[in-house]
Amino acid sequence: MERSNNLIAEPDQQTVDLCHTENQRWARTLTNYQQEIDQLLTLLDDVLERYTQQNLRPRAIEYQQHLHRLQAWFKRFRSDLICERADCPPGSQQICRELQFGRHTTIAAQLADLSADFSRTKMGCYQFLSILVQLNLL
Repeated sequence: MERSNNLIAEPDQQTVDLCHTENQRWARTLTNYQQEIDQLLTLLDDVLERYTQQNLRPRAIEYQQHLHRLQAWFKRFRSDLICERADCPPGSQQICRELQFGRHTTIAAQLADLSADFSRTKMGCYQFLSILVQLNLL
């Protein structure tokens, strides 16, 4: 067994550049999701503070819990897979050569799954909140 068979091939410059571009795009996407989650959580907190009706609280709490779970998953995703350190700008050649950040081809599918889950939760939450607005409860 040759030693070179055990080494991981060095990515070419185009792959490194793509990795940097993708990491920046994913970081922006996660920041936007975080802001949306914070806004929805604020609205749900308002519902829970204002109304004690038992028929409103369980649904608000359910959405709140799901948003908190998504928030934790997004934070974990960001810390484990997205490069945001100071040495990550496109001029840095080293960071996307690290195995952790070089898996950019698999990250897209993982983020797509989380994004789909977030979209479903967000749509349901907005429907719930819009019903409250229609009933003049919000």
